Amino acid sequence: MKSIEMIRHGSLTLKVTDHFTVLFCKSGTSVIRVNGESITLHPREAVLLARGQSVMVEKIEEASPMRLLEFDPTALFHPELAKRYVTPYLNTEKSIHMIKPERGHQSIIQTIERAVQHLSADGPLALMDATLQCTVIWRYWIQQETETMKNENKRESLRHMLAYVDAHIEDRPTLAQIAHAGSVSRSECSRLFVFFGDTSPIAYVQMKRMERAATLLEDLTEGIADIANRLSYSSVSHFVQTFKAHHAITPLAYRKQYQKKRAE
Repeated sequence: MKSIEMIRHGSLTLKVTDHFTVLFCKSGTSVIRVNGESITLHPREAVLLARGQSVMVEKIEEASPMRLLEFDPTALFHPELAKRYVTPYLNTEKSIHMIKPERGHQSIIQTIERAVQHLSADGPLALMDATLQCTVIWRYWIQQETETMKNENKRESLRHMLAYVDAHIEDRPTLAQIAHAGSVSRSECSRLFVFFGDTSPIAYVQMKRMERAATLLEDLTEGIADIANRLSYSSVSHFVQTFKAHHAITPLAYRKQYQKKRAE
C-alpha cells in the first residue's frame, strides 16, 4: 500500500499496473493515457484501475500535483473474507471507473483523500486508518458497473517489455531485444508503444535512462563521469547534453538542487 505525489518533470513513465490503482487529481487539470486512450482529469476527479492496465501521465499542471494510490485488495481482508469479496472480482473484465464530483460521488472522493492523508501521516494508527479507507474504496469498486477495456494480451506483452527495459536499462536495450521480451515482432513492438504510450520503444528507453541518471545523481555516491560510464555513454559531454535536453538542467546543477532541497 502506497501513495505517491506525482509532479511533472517531463512525461511520467508508461507502466502496466501491478496492483489496484487510484489516480486522483487534487487540483488543476491532468491528462492521463489509459490503455491507449487519453483521459482528462479535472479538480477532485479520480480514475480507478484494475491490475494489468496500461497508464501514463501525459500532462500535469506545474502547480497541480496528482496522487497515485496503490494497494493489494487481498491484503486488506482476512483470508475467508478475501475469498468472498476480492478473489471473484480479480478475474472479471472490470478495468476502469471514472469518479466525478458532479455525479454525487463526494463521499468516495473524501474517502480517497483520507486514505492519502493517512498514508502520509506518521501516527501510530495511520496505517490502520489508511487500510480502513482503502477497504471502503474496494467496496465501492466491486459495486460499480465499470468500463471494460480490450487488448488484454497486448497489455501483457507490454508488461513483459517494460519489465525487460527496467531490468536492462544500464545496458541500453535494443528494439529487437525489447520485442523478443514481449514475444512480438519489432513492428508490433513499435505499434504497442505508440498505442499505449504515444512514444517509440527507443524513446521510452531514453526516458527511463534519464530517470535512472537522475536517481543515481540523487544517491550522491558516484561522480558524474562514473554515471555516464555506467549508462554506456561514449563521453561525459554526451551524457551532460542528453541529460540537459531531457531535464532542462545539467547533471551537476541537478545534484546541487537536490542537495539543497534535502537540506531544507
